[in-house]
Amino acid sequence: MEGTFKWQDLAKLVSHIVFCLTFLFVCGISVSGAAVEVGFIYLGDKGAFTSPALEFAEKTFKTEQLAKADLKSDTFKQFGVIWWHDGDADPGGLSGAELDAFLDYAESGGAVLLTGAAIRYATPLGLENAQPRAFGPVENDGSNVGIIVLKETLALGLVDGLKNVDGKTPQVEDWIQVNSTGYPVSGDYFDTIWENFTTLAHAWEGGTNYTDRIAAFGYWETGDGKVFNMNWRLPNYHKNNKDIDQIQKLTENVINWLASESEFADVSAGGKLPIVWGQLKKSAIAP
Repeated sequence: MEGTFKWQDLAKLVSHIVFCLTFLFVCGISVSGAAVEVGFIYLGDKGAFTSPALEFAEKTFKTEQLAKADLKSDTFKQFGVIWWHDGDADPGGLSGAELDAFLDYAESGGAVLLTGAAIRYATPLGLENAQPRAFGPVENDGSNVGIIVLKETLALGLVDGLKNVDGKTPQVEDWIQVNSTGYPVSGDYFDTIWENFTTLAHAWEGGTNYTDRIAAFGYWETGDGKVFNMNWRLPNYHKNNKDIDQIQKLTENVINWLASESEFADVSAGGKLPIVWGQLKKSAIAP
């Protein structure tokens, strides 16, 4: 009887896996940018660097603004992506429970995007041991800033719809400008003092190539999820930025990719009602 029970369990597991694969290839699964549910957080001032980021999020995704009282894991799990952007002021410290909410969400398979001053919390979250630099905001310094494309940048579709500095479709090692001047309250782990980070693009400023010194963006893995960082001078949604279309499209691509990785993102299947991707994946191992 014991042997039969094990074979039955195996057959059930195989059946669930076949179902999931059939669902993927026959029905087709997509994570639509317009359908991505984003929880947007800012804890500092809603000024000239933060307000336009929120407006962009609300226009591009199914976005809900979250307050400090909403920093709870169960609340986060209602969203495919949690985007924390503080561009105007340092939001101050978080309690242990609030930090744990971010970690539990990410470790459970969620996706967090940190931009602006939010990078300063990567170390308190335990993602890195080093302390990042802190600077900004500066509304206008006349400095052009961008990213250097890697194979991974292209493969993940993170620069789809963007143009390189020559106005052409980006290729590996191309430079893409995403900011024409200024930068929000921000920071970086300069000179690769971070140790646990996966870089998905390098950074440049003016004529200076910061390859292997400043990562333009990338992520930390924690549990089953990811915490994505895009900072330094890059995430500038201020009206002064003449490359606003480029940084917005880049951010849209990043959030869509994070949603595709998230256990808590809604997905559409062949025009049918949305389901939670994590539920489909977990069904493959359900008893």
